[in-house]
This record gives sequence, structure tokens and C-alpha cells, in this order.
Amino acid sequence: MKFAAIFVLFANAFSAGMMFLASVFISRYGGKDLFGFFSVILGLIISAAPVVTFGMDTAIVRFLPKYREEGQRHLVSGMQRFVLAFAAVLSIIGGVVLAVILIHFRNYGVGIAIAAAVCLPLSVIMAVLQGAIRADSNVSRAVVGEAVVRPLVFALCLLAAYFWLIGDLTLLSIVGSYAVALGVAMLSALILVIKGQHINWGGAFHPTISDIRLWLQLGFNVLFSKLAVALLNQSPVILAGVLLSAFDAGEIGAVIRLAMLVAFALTAVNSVVSPFLSKAMAQDDKWELQSLVSRATAFSMLVAVPVCGGFFVFAPFLLSLFGSDYSAAVPYLRMMLVAYGIQAACGPSVALLNMTGIHRAMTKIISVWAGLTVVGLALAMTQIGMMGGVVVAALSVAGYPMILAILCRKTLSVDPSIFSLRFLIQR
Repeated sequence: MKFAAIFVLFANAFSAGMMFLASVFISRYGGKDLFGFFSVILGLIISAAPVVTFGMDTAIVRFLPKYREEGQRHLVSGMQRFVLAFAAVLSIIGGVVLAVILIHFRNYGVGIAIAAAVCLPLSVIMAVLQGAIRADSNVSRAVVGEAVVRPLVFALCLLAAYFWLIGDLTLLSIVGSYAVALGVAMLSALILVIKGQHINWGGAFHPTISDIRLWLQLGFNVLFSKLAVALLNQSPVILAGVLLSAFDAGEIGAVIRLAMLVAFALTAVNSVVSPFLSKAMAQDDKWELQSLVSRATAFSMLVAVPVCGGFFVFAPFLLSLFGSDYSAAVPYLRMMLVAYGIQAACGPSVALLNMTGIHRAMTKIISVWAGLTVVGLALAMTQIGMMGGVVVAALSVAGYPMILAILCRKTLSVDPSIFSLRFLIQR
């Protein structure tokens, strides 16, 4: 697990770094408005992905270790195939809906809408394939497509478009580059699945209606929780683009992109620890659950604290990389850095609740919180402006992880927060 955690950490660091450089490149060479338009479209894609995935990538990681533990081989061999087909069909439909929204409600060109629509099924299929790999506890392989291939290919496509193919950056070339990057990443995940035999393409599969209902029930709850988390992270950018301007969307997009780097280690450990949490829960081992989340929190804080501190001090310089127009956003960045630092300190509560069957209560909490956040952002941005929106966003990002950490303690008697580090000291 330690090697996997270190590899996933570096892979996520590479992904965050490459996407940061790509954002700087777009803002510098395309302008703040173009970066704002792309940030809005990317936010829509990220927010739509959990809906059309329907939580099936999480269902694989949740149930396959349990089925292996119980010896239910007929479910192990076929669940991935069912989930892959289900998510693929749903994501294609979702892509068409996204294209219609972009054309008829946001007045984007047909080419841009098609490129964005293609991103959706590619992203969803990649997520399901990576879930199949992660369910076999091969968490280091699972992140290769999304964390290594995707950002690398995206950066190369942007460079090729600007310096070789077009000589300029357009919204179509940027969104098209992202679609190509997702396509290559999805193919790399498929190759790893085939080589590692993580999916038994021809094995027996005899699920009962109750089995499928169980997967869909979990997926339905995870859908809302993942959608809510995506909205909590992306709604400031989307609403700034809708209610204010592309200029403001670019500004808050840069702030969110930098601030989220504080919690990238938490994202990495969530990916690593999920199958182990599922296995520990199947064995009803509360001691192991506490040990896993305590180590995960310690690992994420080792990264979050220096990143948050360094970014807070050098906020003016970091924002200046995007362009001279971003200097007014320094207070926004510092506010969001503190918020994401608090989120990291609350630990991997989302993964813990998903993998231990407490997902329904979590879904209700996050969904209500996301709804309140969207309403609060809309009111704050229209009445106060960008500063009001950032204050609401910061309170939102910092608030819900604290509620989820309390829920973990109340329902599981497991503390995922920074206070659980005393468990490691006592050991």
C-alpha cells in the first residue's frame, strides 16, 4: 500500500502540475476570456460526469472485494461488463444532452458542443475501467490513464495546436485537445485492463434482480454525492461565467485550480485506500478501518500543509503566471487555500462512508449542502459580486467535510480527521 500511495501521489502531483501549466498557457496565449470560457465548459463536463457514470465506478470498488471474500465468482466475472455497458450507454445519451445545452442555451458553436459531448463518454468509460483495476487493489495502475496520460496528451495537443497546426488558440482547439487527451487516456486504461485481465470478458454471469438493484441503489446515492461534490468545486466557475462574465470565470477558475492543489494528496489517498476500506469492512475490522484512515490523513497532511503555506505566501507570484490581470484575485486565492486546507484536515471521510455502506446519509448531507451553496453563490454574486461568491465558496468547501467527519465518528466510531493522528502516536 505504501508504494501504491507514493506512486498515486506523484501521479496526481504530475496531473495537477500539467493541468496548472496548461491553464497558464491558455490564459497567457489565449487571454483571460478564452480561459474563462474553457473553465466553464470543463466545469460542465466534470459536473455532468458523475450523473452519467451513475456511481458505477464506485460500485465496482465497493462490491468486488466483498464478492471475492464471499466466493461469489459468478458476480465477480460479470459485474464489470454490466457496469461498463450500462455506463457507456448512459454517457452517450448524456453527451447528446450536453451538446444540446451548449448549442441552444449557451450559444456555443456546433464543433465546440460536439467536442465537449465526446468528452463525456470518454471520461465515463475511463472511470469505469479504472474502477475495475482499482477493485483488484492495483491502485497504482488505475491512475495511469487519468493522472498521467490525460494531462500529458492535453499539454502536447495544446502545444501542437498553437505552434504547429493552427498558430493560435481557439475554444474549439482547446476543447478538441481535451477530447483527444481523454480518448488516449481511455485507450491506455483499456490496454491495462486487457493486459492485467481485470475483466473476465467471457466468464459466467448470473446476477439476480436483487444484485442489480443493490448496485443501482449504491450508484444512485453515489451519483448525488459525487455530483454534489463536483458542484461544490465547479459551481463558482460555472455561475461566474453565467451570472458575471467570462473574465470573472477565468479569474475564479485560476483561483480554484490553484487552491485545489492543497487537497490533491487527499484525492490520491482516497483512490488508494478505497479497496482496502471495503475489504476491512467486509471483515468487520474496525481497528483496521481506523488505522487506514489515520494513515491516509497523515499522508495527505504531509503534502497539504507545506503546499497551503507556500501558496499562501507566494499567492501574488502564482497568480501573475496567468497574466497581469489576476492581481486582484490574491485575497480570493488565500481564502480558498484556507478552505481546502480545512478540507484536507478532515480526512478521507467520503471514501470511508462510501465503502462502509453509510452512503445514503452522506448523500443527503452533501446534496442539501450543494443546493444551499448554489443558491448562496447565485445570491452573493448578483448582490455583492465576486468577493461575495468567493466567501460562500470558501465556507462551502470547508464546511461539508467537517460534517462528514462528525458523521463518521457517530456512525462508525472511526475518526478520519487530523485528530485521528493520535491513534498513530498511541500505536
